[in-house]
Amino acid sequence: MSQKTLGDRILSIITGTLGNLVPSGISNAVGGVIDFAYVRVLGLPFIVLGYRQTGKTTLLEWLRRDTAYLGDFDPEPTAAGGQAVGAFGAQVGDETLRVRPRRDVGGEYAMWETDWVDLFREAKPRGILFLIDHTSVHQHKDALNFVLQMIDDEPAARKSLRMFMLLVNKSDLWSGSRTLDELLGDYRNETRRLKSQAERLGYRYAIASASLITGAGVTSALTQFFNGIRPRPRRQPTATPPASA
Repeated sequence: MSQKTLGDRILSIITGTLGNLVPSGISNAVGGVIDFAYVRVLGLPFIVLGYRQTGKTTLLEWLRRDTAYLGDFDPEPTAAGGQAVGAFGAQVGDETLRVRPRRDVGGEYAMWETDWVDLFREAKPRGILFLIDHTSVHQHKDALNFVLQMIDDEPAARKSLRMFMLLVNKSDLWSGSRTLDELLGDYRNETRRLKSQAERLGYRYAIASASLITGAGVTSALTQFFNGIRPRPRRQPTATPPASA
């Protein structure tokens, strides 16, 4: 039985049962059922994109391994066509989520019009993780603009999109000499475009820095991302203000 068929049956059965509940409780109950179906059964659909050698394969490996350190991971460049990736359980923060990235795709220019567009149409993702780093600014800008245009050009594929995260990877190599704001100064036009598109199309966006090699910032970024694409986001704890002296 396909995952889609299984999910439809689960939702149909439980939603039908909810028909006997009082109306005020139905909305919350159905929301919980749909969230459970995605997070525990079907897998949260998302895709990982970015220019070559920004860490796309490493990010998927980080999720698979359930580890905070990937210093020994050195993958080969992803070939044309990419590699299929089935749904799997990932420990993200304090929760185990079932995630469904569909495919690991490369970042060469020639792959954008083919592999990236095909993956976007196939996955109809709830979220997009887009990786950049401190090198190759013009190539990263081109890749990011391509994806933003792809979102505009593919209304059927974007219909489930809930969140776009711009993840600035390799902070272990650049954070000692530059701040995140300084690095993003090269992407002013692109981040404005991202903000404008998010407001126009109704999805959320976030920008975070991380190092997939050392693990710095990864858990917090991915917790925010997956919480943003699940049907019923969890309440995040509010930081306690410091006690006055």
